[in-house]
Amino acid sequence: MTPAGRAVLALSLVLAALAHGAEEEQRFDHRGALGLLVGGGIDFKREVKSGGETEEGRRALLETLVTFPMGMSGNEWTVGARTGFGGDSVDVAIAGGLRAYFGEERFKTYLSAEIALHVTPNVTAGPRLGFGIQYELFPVFGLYLGGAAEVTAGQGIRIAAAVVGGFQVRTYLFE
Repeated sequence: MTPAGRAVLALSLVLAALAHGAEEEQRFDHRGALGLLVGGGIDFKREVKSGGETEEGRRALLETLVTFPMGMSGNEWTVGARTGFGGDSVDVAIAGGLRAYFGEERFKTYLSAEIALHVTPNVTAGPRLGFGIQYELFPVFGLYLGGAAEVTAGQGIRIAAAVVGGFQVRTYLFE
């Protein structure tokens, strides 16, 4: 092998080792991360309004949530809106709570516990509990798929379940 060939081979080996080391140093946890979740799905609901009228069925669902770090645990506080389209009215809810992650690798599971406040078509409030999986494509970008159930009361009683998938973008602003 010529000296130039040896130099190219040595440089290639050094670059490959550096690239492999950089891949191992990537982190996929959410510690210190400010994030934005955007997703869509289907909401299945049954609502008994205060006048006794019942509304039920499926609706297309759009959610946008901002996430804030909960200390350095990798868990997040969430706050945002969910909008259901379909039927005679548009359902709009504001929600906030906690999303707890399990795992620090690319693939992780999560549980969520939130308080939902529906502002249209009727004002109701109550707990929403959810679970799901998330896969981190990059340290600042992940895909998620999850389900949630809720029971809210106020100007009637609303029982609902949803399946939602989407993406999360993050920046480690609070680190």
